[in-house]
Formats: sequence, structure tokens, C-alpha cells
Amino acid sequence: MAAVRQSHQHCSPLWALNSGARGNPYSGRSRNQTGGSNTGGRGSGSRRRSGRASPSVPVQLNRKKVPDNMPSWYKVIIPHGGRYSKEYILKALLDAITPTVFIPLNYEVRGADSSFFVDDSRTADKLASVDRKIMTFKGFRLVVKVKPDMPHVELNCTLKEKIKAAMVKRYNAALKALDLSRFHADPDLVDNYAVALFRPNMMLAVVDVIVENVPELVALDLSENKLYALDSLSVLSVKLPNLRVLHIGKNRIRDMHQLDRLEGLCLEDLVLDGNPLCDRFQDQNAYISEVRKRFPKVLKLDGVDLSPPILFDVNEDFRMPTSKGHYICAEDAMSMARQFLEQYFQLYDSDNREQLVSAYHTDAMFSLTSTYPPGQSSTTTPKLVNYISDSRNLLRVKDNIKRQKLLYQGKMAVVACLSKLPRTQHDPLSFTVDVTLFTPQVIMMSVSGLFLEHGPRTNQPLRSFSRVFVIVPFGAGFCIINEQLFVTNATEEQSKVAFKTSAPAAVSPPASVPVAASPPVAHLDENTKQHLIESFAAQSGMNVAWARKKKVKETAYELLLENVDYNFSNTKMVSENFLKEMPVRQMRKHCEETIFIWNVSFKWIQIHN
Repeated sequence: MAAVRQSHQHCSPLWALNSGARGNPYSGRSRNQTGGSNTGGRGSGSRRRSGRASPSVPVQLNRKKVPDNMPSWYKVIIPHGGRYSKEYILKALLDAITPTVFIPLNYEVRGADSSFFVDDSRTADKLASVDRKIMTFKGFRLVVKVKPDMPHVELNCTLKEKIKAAMVKRYNAALKALDLSRFHADPDLVDNYAVALFRPNMMLAVVDVIVENVPELVALDLSENKLYALDSLSVLSVKLPNLRVLHIGKNRIRDMHQLDRLEGLCLEDLVLDGNPLCDRFQDQNAYISEVRKRFPKVLKLDGVDLSPPILFDVNEDFRMPTSKGHYICAEDAMSMARQFLEQYFQLYDSDNREQLVSAYHTDAMFSLTSTYPPGQSSTTTPKLVNYISDSRNLLRVKDNIKRQKLLYQGKMAVVACLSKLPRTQHDPLSFTVDVTLFTPQVIMMSVSGLFLEHGPRTNQPLRSFSRVFVIVPFGAGFCIINEQLFVTNATEEQSKVAFKTSAPAAVSPPASVPVAASPPVAHLDENTKQHLIESFAAQSGMNVAWARKKKVKETAYELLLENVDYNFSNTKMVSENFLKEMPVRQMRKHCEETIFIWNVSFKWIQIHN
């Protein structure tokens, strides 16, 4: 009897299954390496003997392979076997088919007959071949009938307790590992029960026992249980969230898509070797790729260490924070940002943007970018020509010289660029403000929203903008040292919500701006003015008398010097104002001298500022 039952040599424990004895799983996979495949073995169950009736054995040799969705279990019936002891029947059968050994499952005696089950087709063929070949000690030939069949098992409380007791012996508490390989052949269950895990109700019952007793399970071995579908394991990701090792090798799983039932498991060690699905892959990399599509964190597959996957190390339980309309990195930044932006855009929307000169650092830098949104063009939407002409889009502007030219440097150049852009009226309710950096040394702030563009046309285009400011402390306030402006047309969704609360109205400039004050303007006495006029005449070759004329004086040192704080931001404007003061008849003759005077005056003021 010991030889028949083999005492269920438990397969190597789960933590030792991947030893070198297993060999390379990628070399020479055979389609017939699963325990349930039919090799058609030899036997005499279908032979005819002369003068004898054909045996009543329904199993035929060389039959077709059992479908993978059908269990390869067989019932062995011994008519009149009840007249003999269990040990005698099993020993007689074992001696007849030696060296083949088998484990009889659910042996029982009903009336005069005895029966049991085997889970291997080759064993079933061998047993069928010894029909009427065994002579009993009573002088009768032993009849052996074999047919495909499944044992009927009632899943009751008694069986669940038996299952639980068997699991206790198979559980490794130190590793939190449970070995359920060939569970149907467990010595504690084999005599009176057939716990077939490929049956969905049986698998679910086993999973419930695991969850109830070891919910922190890390490793589970379900090898050699004739599993052909994994639907019953779809609950593992919820009920066993800590599971990292799963061995389901030497089963009857044919399709890689069966692994989709295990979605949600964060497996690191997986064994599939011995399943028909492995024969579908001739290329190792393709096999690994298909597995990692489902389990991206797998580090060991079929006992072979894999290269670490490229992953973002994000906690699976991590949840994105709730979306907010604005991001302010510090509480103190809120009031400062609100005050700064309110006063900045009041000045920007006014008729005189030259007042913004005191909001910028002496070495400020500014760039403008503009393009049409996806699906729009200059032929179907309002044109952006006033912005695209100065757009420093690095994808379009390839020339380095032009790139440098479009990068405005110095507060005068910045304000001059802003002053020539179309007049605007911003919608404060559309603003999205983010203060991403707020320190005593530097502040970074971005604001996006909508504005109407004022112009000669009745239909005022609605634009969308985004500005990024880099602000530094200066004197008693702050000033902008770097700015990026992006302008495009508003989308249909933005147009629906723009200026809905209140109609845009002109806003009067505030009394003060929260920026550092500009240095005071130098006021010249009469001697200095006279010296400047004589210097102009000497360097330009002009007649001193002409230089002393009232129009030139007023333009040179009153227009260009005394009002520098607000009139030097736009070179073109100042030049035009200068020329307007000159008699038309003399304009052509003295054009070059006039511009020279303006340039000298402008340089002098820059030095004194």
C-alpha cells in the first residue's frame, strides 16, 4: 500500500521550486509535458483474444487528446472488488502495471463492487490493459473497467475543515507561502475526498479558506492541478492584495488571455512553464513581453531572473490630489500676487502703457510668442498679425540673429514692444494664477486668461493669453526681470464664458504701482542746456543758430529730457513727435541732424538714469 500511495511526496516547496533541476524553461518545450496530456500509451484493453469475448472496457487506446477544457479524470471500477480488501486490490493492480505507480482517489465500496479515480490518462490506459489478466487468490480473473468520469464531492463544513487541516501542513509561516500543488492528491484528502481545484466551486472554497486564515499571503503554488481556466482566481487581487509570487505551472492553460483574469495582481515571480500556452511562443522575448503586458513588475519568470523593468515607482494606492483652479505655493503670496496683477493689468489696459516702465527691472528681458490654436488659421479666424510679427517661436524662427533681435532686453525696449501691441481689455474672472516660487530673492508667477482686443473694427476679437513673470525685489517694491507672453485666439469653449458676469469697462489707472520707483529724472539748468546744444552743433555740423531755435530746444531737452519718464519708451513715437515740431520745408534738409540729436539725448538720459 505504501508503494501504491507513494505517501504523496509533496513537490518541492514553493520557495525551492525554481532550483537548477528544473532546467531552462525556454529550451525545447514539449507539447506533452503536462500531466493531463494523452500519449496514447500501450495496453491490451482493445485487443481481441481468440475464443474470448471482447472485454467491456470503454477506454480505447490511441484515442484523441482530451480537450483542455475537459478534466482528464477516470473512474476505475472493479466488479466484485468488494469481496477483497482495499489493500489487496490496489497491490494487485500496482504489481500488474509496474513500474507505473498511481494514487487512488476517493476509494469506495458499493455493494459488491469497488471503485476509485485516477487523474492521469496514461495510468488509466495501463489499468485498462490489465483487464482480466490478474488472477485472484480465489481463482477468478479480476475485471477492470475504466471510463472518463469525475468524482462527486459534496462541499460541506466537514470537507472545509479537512481542506483547512491539509493547508496547515502546507503553509510556511516564515515566508507566508502556501503550497497547493497537486492538492487533490494530498494524503489527508485522497482517501475519501477528491478536491479538484479546476472545479470553480472547489477553487472558490479554497480561496475563502485562505482569505479567512492567511489574508497576508505572499506566495501561492497551484501547480499540477489541471487548471484550464483562471476565472475562479479573478478575486485574488481583491482578497489577497499582498500576493507577489504565483506558480501555476504544469496545468492546462492554453491561452495567454487567461492571465487577464489575474488583472490587478502585482506579481514579481510567476511560473507558467508546463502549460500549453508556452508552446505558442518560439521567441523568448515575445513570451516575456506578453507576460509583462499583464504583470509589468515581474522580475522572475519560470524560474529565470529577468532584467528589471522600466517603471515609474508609483504607489498603487496613490491618488491624484483634487484639481484646483489656482496654485499658490505660499499663503503670503496670495495677497501680493493679487495686488500686483490687479495694478499691472490696470496699467496695461490703460491708454498709456508707458507707465509700466517703472514695473520692469533695468535689465529686464521679454519675449512674445503667438500662433493659431489647432483647427484655426488666418483665413477662418481673427488674424494674429500684430503678434506674429514679433513672435519668437523657436520652431519657426531658425535664424539666430533674428532670435536675438526678438528677445527684448532692457526696460525701455520691453515697454516699447508692449506699447505697440493693440489696446486690450482683460477679463479678470477668467484668470488662472499660479505662484510656483515665492522666496525673498525671487518670485515666479504665471497667469492665463482672456482679453478683448480694441481696434478700429466693430467686432473686437477675443484672445487667450498666458504670461509668466519672474519678479525680484527692488528698492521698496518689486520689479519684473523676465517675462514671457503667449497670445492666441480664444476657443469656442472660452468664448462662451468670457465676460459673462459683467461687461468690460475701462479701468482708470491706480494711483500707485507696487513696483520699485524709477530713479529721478535729471533736470538741466540753462548752462547745461546751452552746452548740450553747442555739442550737438559741433558733432553734427549744424548751424548753432538753428540749434538754438525754440522748436529744436523744446524737442531736444524738454521733450526728450524733461519728459523721459513717460516719453522715451517708444523710439518711433518720440522721433515722430520730434519731426512734427519741425517746419515742413526744413524737415527733409535736417532729418539726419534731428535723429542724431535724439540719439545723443537718449544716450545721455540712459547714462543719468
